[in-house]
Amino acid sequence: MTITESPNLHPAPVPERSRRVQGVPSIAKRSPVPERSRRVQGVLSISTFLLLLLFSASLHAKDPVRYLHPFFEKVVIQKDIEFGESTNFEGKTEKLLLDVYSPEGDKAKNRPVILWFHGGGFRPGNDKTQSYIVKLANDFAQRGYVCVSINYRVRTAPKDDKKGTMTDALSDAMKGLNWIRSNQKQLKIDSKKIIVGGGSAGGMLAVNFCYKDQTTGEKWDKSGIIGLVDLWGSPEPDYIFSTIDSQDPPTIIVHGTADKLVPFENSVRLQKELESVRIKNQLVTIEGGEHTPVKFYGDFAEKIASFLYDLYSKK
Repeated sequence: MTITESPNLHPAPVPERSRRVQGVPSIAKRSPVPERSRRVQGVLSISTFLLLLLFSASLHAKDPVRYLHPFFEKVVIQKDIEFGESTNFEGKTEKLLLDVYSPEGDKAKNRPVILWFHGGGFRPGNDKTQSYIVKLANDFAQRGYVCVSINYRVRTAPKDDKKGTMTDALSDAMKGLNWIRSNQKQLKIDSKKIIVGGGSAGGMLAVNFCYKDQTTGEKWDKSGIIGLVDLWGSPEPDYIFSTIDSQDPPTIIVHGTADKLVPFENSVRLQKELESVRIKNQLVTIEGGEHTPVKFYGDFAEKIASFLYDLYSKK
């Protein structure tokens, strides 16, 4: 059989001009983009980029920072742990109890710890479960701290013997601090990162506790204390039994200008003393705030967290 080539098997020759047109990419056939349009497109591209950048930054800004912002949802509270015994003003033995607040599910070790002292005028009626102390302990545990709230000895007539009242409270507070040191492994805390805080009478106790120094006749170990939180508790001169020096811890003071129980001027005076020996400090003034100004809690809690974070992050 003879196979013949069919003319249909070969395409007809394409004219030279048509071949040139077919070989040029289709974009070459588009009309040129006006200069104004190109500028508009460029502006839109830059605007889109900036919007994406701002959106990304806003998402990042919302990420919580441990110790600075609430970081944990829940807190574990261990209540009524006995940390010592003392003889009270009536000559009776008194068991000293504390509560521990820890962030639930936290795997971190060597965490900073805050030792909280309640208020109440050194009289019976308040203890480690005082409402704003519980609020502070829960809040700062959620931020990642371990918080310990303790009881200390009080009296029915504390003003009859102010030095004896403060001496008893200081002794119990030191027992609380030593208990923390002895249990640092179980608590998973760093005993070199201790913060002491208190409100009202607890603030007076905290001030005396942190500024008190060891003498030849009395051992007083305040090593590891890196910060003091004084909440509307700057003492009157007759409740000060310690002297401030340059080795004392950085201090943040929170006080309302309308406080009729503990005068705001006490905190102004305390800040001047801190400045005189160049101790890092901050006075958070609550204009019109009365004693225990908890309605301003959100504002001053953030300032405390920021002050402490700065101390902790540099250690």
